[in-house]
Amino acid sequence: MMHRRSVLMTMMVSIALLITATVGVAAQDATPTGATFVDTMGLPELRVQVTNTAFEGLPAETAAGRYLLTLEITVAEGGGLNFMQLPEGMSFDDFMTLLAGPPAASPEAMIATPGAEAGPPEGEGGDQPPEWYFQTAMAGGTSGFAGTTQAIIDLTPGEWVAWAGYPGAPQAPVGLRVSGEAGATPAAGAEPAADVTVTMFEYDFSLEGTLAPGSQVIAVTNVGAQPHEMFMVRSPESVTEEQIAQILELEMQGATPAPDADLPNPDEFIPVTGMTPLSTGRTGWIPVNLEPGTYIMVCFVPDIESGMPHAFDGMYEVITVGGEATPTA
Repeated sequence: MMHRRSVLMTMMVSIALLITATVGVAAQDATPTGATFVDTMGLPELRVQVTNTAFEGLPAETAAGRYLLTLEITVAEGGGLNFMQLPEGMSFDDFMTLLAGPPAASPEAMIATPGAEAGPPEGEGGDQPPEWYFQTAMAGGTSGFAGTTQAIIDLTPGEWVAWAGYPGAPQAPVGLRVSGEAGATPAAGAEPAADVTVTMFEYDFSLEGTLAPGSQVIAVTNVGAQPHEMFMVRSPESVTEEQIAQILELEMQGATPAPDADLPNPDEFIPVTGMTPLSTGRTGWIPVNLEPGTYIMVCFVPDIESGMPHAFDGMYEVITVGGEATPTA
């Protein structure tokens, strides 16, 4: 059946399932609350209601520039919004067709075409996302599990899609035309003040500043050659990077920890926030309100070579907030 999905669909579904498995359904019972900016600098706002079936409130067209993105989340299982520019020549309808994939062949057609059940020849399908996925602009976004959560993002001229980031999501993607001259950038001097800067690259995070208990702003920058994201969860107990590596290895194998394994239960990880994928050279900002404890940053964007989430290449970071906080650059 997998070979009847589009390449993009196969890749995104696998990522969505991995994220769900890693943070666990039970974690959502903790009902983490969102965070908002104290100073929005008078930026224009994109206010979006995330319902059970839709992203409501986005305009069909807006001007290029820097925006305050506000998600009002009413979905019990949470939700998120990604902004991705479509490559030149691809319309929103083209994207929706790609997302849906080709229709499954009927039993009659498969009988009439021997070998059809084997899928496309090698090189015409598989788990790799299309090449344009790694080259197009991604402005980020954010995710949350209750109430209101925010991010500050930059939108440049072009045809964009705002979507949950994976096919089969209950909310349908929305097309967004961003008007303005090619190469237009947000006005200088409107950059939010950040308490901590998280820099993403192949395949790691680096932090400048110290995450402390309470409210603060994180600037997330991608200087890598590929798109990256920062998904943050809190562990109710202390955890090491070696343990995270073991958990990811078990997830990849579809295995469960042995009863005597000294590993935290990922079902108890509590989602905190996220900066959804940013393309190279892009920066986004998110507010957080952190309790003392142990946090994990992780990237699940697929790798351009292997198609595997970057987490499996070691792109995760364990951080202590409060007490003896993790030293940063």
